[in-house]
Amino acid sequence: MTENDKDIGLLRSDPHALILKYQETVKIIVKKYILAGVFRASDFEDIVQEVNMALLAKIPAMQLQYNGTSLFKTYFSVIVRNICMKEHAKTNREVKIEQEDITGFIDRAHVEEKIVLEKEIQRFRAILSLYYRQRPKLLLCLKLRYRIPLTPEDINLWNPKCSFSDREMLLENFGSNFDRKDDVEIYKIITPVMNKNEKKSNSIDAVRKWTDSKISEIIQLLNGNPKKMNYNEDTLKTLVDDFFSPFLLEK
Repeated sequence: MTENDKDIGLLRSDPHALILKYQETVKIIVKKYILAGVFRASDFEDIVQEVNMALLAKIPAMQLQYNGTSLFKTYFSVIVRNICMKEHAKTNREVKIEQEDITGFIDRAHVEEKIVLEKEIQRFRAILSLYYRQRPKLLLCLKLRYRIPLTPEDINLWNPKCSFSDREMLLENFGSNFDRKDDVEIYKIITPVMNKNEKKSNSIDAVRKWTDSKISEIIQLLNGNPKKMNYNEDTLKTLVDDFFSPFLLEK
């Protein structure tokens, strides 16, 4: 049983346990909005509590709406982001209710949400551009590391001359949910294909270390020098999900 299967089971049978399981995800997302200036740092605990209460209220809708087309953790993260922005809109409305007409307020909150996310994604995209020729391979490795399904476009971007058999093998192994595969298994599959197509003879460990080093570099660049942000492996994963995912934003 995969982690995604376990999440679906908890969603149906014990949603309270599911929310408890994803508390770290909730906290990471709230911290990202604090870093972006959406919330005050002093409000962290209150915002987390508000998010949890809203998640409990949304359980029936989530049970009906989640259709399995994306990993549950991705779906859950987007739900948390939506709740955060609604909380931001509610707080602003409470402060300004006597000063302005709130017609179109929700539309403005939706724009603010996009600005926050786009700002982070633009920084990430700018960093990726620094890698130039290595960028397609780096994107492929990031998807594999964070268990994001590959598409034919990913493979074509990495190597337009990739053979049909290699392309089919990659999509068979990584073209849909593959969170059951551990890192060792993933690198055992991808390393020979990369060596063949890049005309190299890297070891499995060398490919893994290359990916690790690039992730460390990206985190350092995101944080800045002197350090202004607080990215780590977990928050980078969320950003990579944002970069690749068609958001399941509520209408």
